Amino acid sequence: MGVYRTTVAGNYFPYSQPQETGNKVEVRWATLTSAAGGGLLAVGQPHLNVNALHHAAEDLDQAIHHHELPARAETYLNLDGKQMGLGGDDSWGALPLEKYRIKAAPMSYRFRLRPI
Repeated sequence: MGVYRTTVAGNYFPYSQPQETGNKVEVRWATLTSAAGGGLLAVGQPHLNVNALHHAAEDLDQAIHHHELPARAETYLNLDGKQMGLGGDDSWGALPLEKYRIKAAPMSYRFRLRPI
């Protein structure tokens, strides 16, 4: 457990093919602030998965190479209850291992947002 700090740009890792990256799990709270200190506080009830990027999910899905990602000034904040891994034991499209899959079932999660 700890308190960590990064930038939105630092949250992105250039995998060989653009994809979602930088997700943090079991987050109790997260702040997203400007250089001036104003921003947003997200508090999980009890926990969240948190990710902030300068790319929309659609950008990552549609780009094959990094140079195809549009340069966006906006920050896209994702607050998720759960997130499943990307793959299994190989890089040829295998599903995540059974123990890491999210089963289809009714579920919900809660969080609070507060301006700071």
